Amino acid sequence: MKRFFGWAALCLGALIGGSAMAGTVTGTAGYRERIALPPGAVLDVQLLDVSRMDVAATVLSARRYAMTGVPQAFELVYDDALIDPAMSYSVSARILVGDKLLFTTDTHYPVLTREAGDSVDLMLVRVVQAAPNPLENSSWRLSHLEGAPVEAEKRPELAFADDGGLGLRGACNSFRGKAEISGNKLTLPANMAGTLMACPEPAEALDRALLAAFPRVAGFIVDGDTLMLTDADGAEVLRLTRLP
Repeated sequence: MKRFFGWAALCLGALIGGSAMAGTVTGTAGYRERIALPPGAVLDVQLLDVSRMDVAATVLSARRYAMTGVPQAFELVYDDALIDPAMSYSVSARILVGDKLLFTTDTHYPVLTREAGDSVDLMLVRVVQAAPNPLENSSWRLSHLEGAPVEAEKRPELAFADDGGLGLRGACNSFRGKAEISGNKLTLPANMAGTLMACPEPAEALDRALLAAFPRVAGFIVDGDTLMLTDADGAEVLRLTRLP
């Protein structure tokens, strides 16, 4: 009987000695801006193996927290057996609302090895969201050309697609090309593929004058339902009104 208990104790000791030990990395995550987070904001924190520069970092531990304050405390539990003193590890974090990224770490925060400790305070930076393109998927009818009102039975119309495509339904013919939009800068195509219908001269002349004005356009201003296309000096080249 004594031999049995001695053997059992030996086995138990071996199991305990061979089991993985858990380590923890603790810290806080915050940001400098004095702004409140919207409801539902969460903090995602990860412990990463960043030893190899030629491959993506390996996630060793990850946890999500509901943001209850700034800074937000966190704790990451990891398997000690995964840590090699010769390797490099870091902590990254981001704050989201749904799928929208609000803040993220943009620098390396080392932990655990190479004289780094097991606690770290993260300073996240705000993610600047790209401004929506006000011309995307919109259509406009020409009202003024070179400052003069356009009085035609069929006034030309411009349509901007979400991929930069530009459609022109002229007074006579229709044309297609590619516009370049960056912020409030706009470049219209100098050459556009189009139909070759024969029309009364006033309609053809209006199309020619409109296309001739395109190379001068360098920017745009949207004011409600009015679109002004301007030259490099900010002078109006074309004015259009929004179509439903």
